[in-house]
Amino acid sequence: MDISIQDLTKIYPNGHKALKSVSLEISNGMFGLLGANGAGKSTLMRILVSLMSPTTGKVLVNGEDLRKNRKAIRTMTGYLPQDFSAFPKLRSWEFLDYSARLAGVKGKQKRRDAVEEMLEEVGLYEARERFANNLSGGMKRRLGIAQALIGDPKIIIVDEPTTGLDPDERIRFRNLLTKISARDVIIILSTHIVGDISSTCHHMALLRSGRLMYNGSPEALINQAKGNVWKIKASHEQFDEVNVKFNVISSIPSVGGWELEVVNESPKGFDAVPIEPNLEHAYVYYMEHYAEASLL
Repeated sequence: MDISIQDLTKIYPNGHKALKSVSLEISNGMFGLLGANGAGKSTLMRILVSLMSPTTGKVLVNGEDLRKNRKAIRTMTGYLPQDFSAFPKLRSWEFLDYSARLAGVKGKQKRRDAVEEMLEEVGLYEARERFANNLSGGMKRRLGIAQALIGDPKIIIVDEPTTGLDPDERIRFRNLLTKISARDVIIILSTHIVGDISSTCHHMALLRSGRLMYNGSPEALINQAKGNVWKIKASHEQFDEVNVKFNVISSIPSVGGWELEVVNESPKGFDAVPIEPNLEHAYVYYMEHYAEASLL
């Protein structure tokens, strides 16, 4: 499977330019789309699942134009929107059975088998008789990914899937997506949470204000931040000064002051030692040093 996004632009009726000439190539495996809220991620996701048309540009799926082959491509696509909600008067298994019908799964027994298998896979089998509105937030998100997967789609698009989940649910969700990504599928994970990308994706892109800022591996992005991430030991009196001068990623109280991780080319005047960057450091560094120039 492959998706080719070519020079995609979306302008809303009010004049807001949500996407600005975005071009991407996406192949099998887990692809991460990272950006702050309002970066254009959800707009791009809605175009990819044909819920919205671009103003200009096109999307090809295995060489087929999405606009011209909308119905066929939608049948091979599973989608978990950011604002997913199930029908509250349906039990979990009933909602998945309905989702299976929409996904084109024919035959009552075949749907029943698919529903049972999916409930097991997402850890909801014991809650199969519970109504959707009685599920916890994490269970609702699991039901959401189940409805996205029920028709065995070749393209799976999940938009902000871990927002509002507790740490255990977030890890469980990411592990489930990682397991599924081993199949012959494309999974596009759209998020503003850096940890969701760093633990699951081998390829990623950054969006900012509708523009593509970066396209490559997380490792390559991290390499760009090497030599620019520091641990600073600061006194209580220096704490405010450090926060004003540098991009502070974390701050931990210590004896006599603070230990702070900062992103900066050279934090002179402080007790600083270089540390190995992670993806969160790299994201902040890249946006600070490269994205501004790209927006000019």
